[in-house]
Amino acid sequence: MTDQPSVRRSLEDRVVLCADCDATRTLSQSIFGNLVCSTCGSDNWMHMPVTANVKESVSIRGEITVEEDLTIEGCVEGRIELGDHNLWIGPQGNVAAEICAKSVIIAGRVKGNIFASEMVEIRLSGNVEANIRCPRISIVDGARFEGSIDTGTKTNAIPRTEPGKAKSARMAQGASFGRLLSDPKVQ
Repeated sequence: MTDQPSVRRSLEDRVVLCADCDATRTLSQSIFGNLVCSTCGSDNWMHMPVTANVKESVSIRGEITVEEDLTIEGCVEGRIELGDHNLWIGPQGNVAAEICAKSVIIAGRVKGNIFASEMVEIRLSGNVEANIRCPRISIVDGARFEGSIDTGTKTNAIPRTEPGKAKSARMAQGASFGRLLSDPKVQ
C-alpha cells in the first residue's frame, strides 16, 4: 500500500494545468489534505509532464529545438522545433515564430506558421494569426483566429476547388475535435 502523504508531497510544486485558471500552475496541499491549484485553490487540474519552460520574464529571439514538451509563458521570436513533443503557449505567452510540434495548445498570442503532426487547440484566451497545417484542430468559441487551416496531408489531402466553386463544408460528427468534410453526404 502506498503512503498517501508521500505521494502528495511528491506531486506538490509540480506544474499542472488548472482548468479554472486556464493556465499552468503549481500544486499545494489544502487544509483538508487535497492537492489543489496553488493560485485559485481548485481541485480541477491535470498533471502535465512538462520539463522545459520559458517563464514570463524570459524573451528569446532565434531558433529553439527541444527534445521534450515545452511551455511558453514569455516571448519567443524565430522558430520552435519540438519534433514529436507538445507545445503549450500559456495566457501570457507571446510567440512570433514558425512552430513544428506534435500538438500545440494556445492560450496566448501566436503569429506565424504552425505545423502539428496531431492537433492544434486554440483556447478562449488564444489570439492566433497563422497558417495552420494539422490533421485535427479545435477552436473554442470566442477565441480569435485569422489565417488559413489545412487539415489535409500529402496522402489524405482535402480536394481543392476553384475560387467561386467551393463545396459546402461541415464538421464531422463527434466532440469538439473533428475533421472538415467537403462533401455533406460523407460521414
